Amino acid sequence: MAFYEEISKYYDYIFPVSMNTVEFLRRTSGNPPKSILDVACGTGGYSMELCKHGYDVTAVDIDKNMIENLAIKAQNLNGKLKFLHANMLGLKEKFHGNKFDTVFCIGNSLVHLDNLTQIKEFISDVKDIIGSNGSLIIQVINYDRVISKDIKSLPTIFNEEAGLTFERLYRYDRVENKVYFKTVLSVDNQKYDNEIPLYPLLYDDIKNVFSDNGYEKIEFFGDFNGGSFDKNNSFMMVLVASV
Repeated sequence: MAFYEEISKYYDYIFPVSMNTVEFLRRTSGNPPKSILDVACGTGGYSMELCKHGYDVTAVDIDKNMIENLAIKAQNLNGKLKFLHANMLGLKEKFHGNKFDTVFCIGNSLVHLDNLTQIKEFISDVKDIIGSNGSLIIQVINYDRVISKDIKSLPTIFNEEAGLTFERLYRYDRVENKVYFKTVLSVDNQKYDNEIPLYPLLYDDIKNVFSDNGYEKIEFFGDFNGGSFDKNNSFMMVLVASV
C-alpha cells in the first residue's frame, strides 16, 4: 500500500530516536552484553543504538518495508544486528530455545493487536522466552486518559528537515470498543492518509494480565524519564514487568 511505503521511507523523520528512551532501555536491561529482542521495531533505530552500545540485539517487525530499510541502515554494523520479518504473535515458536534478558515493544505497537485475548497471548509467549530475571518493557498511549477525556488527536509531528507533517487523529467507538486512529502524512506536496482500529488497552486490564501470567514485579511509569504514572493525566503508559 502506498501509505505504508511512504511511512517506511520517512519513518526516521516522523519518529526519530529519543536518547531518553535509549537510556531507559539501557538502565532496565543492565550493562552489556545482554540479549535484547525489539518487537515491532519499525526501521530499527532503537535496535541500532543498543547494538552500538554493545548489546546483542534481534529486531522483528511485521512490515517488510520496515525490515528492508533496517537492512540497508544496518550494513555498517557488520552483521552485529540480527533482524527478521515476523509477527509479534507466535514469538514462542519463532524463538524456541532462545532466552532474552530484555524484550521491548514500544511505539504504541501492542495495541495494534485485535483484542485483549491476543495481548494475553503475546505476554504469555514473551514470558517463555525471557531468561531468569529478564524483563518485558511495553509503551503505549494512555487510553484511560484518551477515553475519559474524549481525546480527539495527538500532537501533530512537524519535521522541517524532511518538509513533512504527520497528523494523528482519534475516534473512539464505544460499541466496538476500538479507537480508530487516522494518520495523515503530508510530504512533497502529496497527502497519504490511513485509518486503522486500535485496541484501547487500559491500566487495570494490563495490570491484571501480567499478574495472571505470573510476572513477579510490575512497574508503571508515565514517561521514559521514569516519571510516575497517573492514569487520568499521563500521556503515555510505560511498564516494566519482570519474571
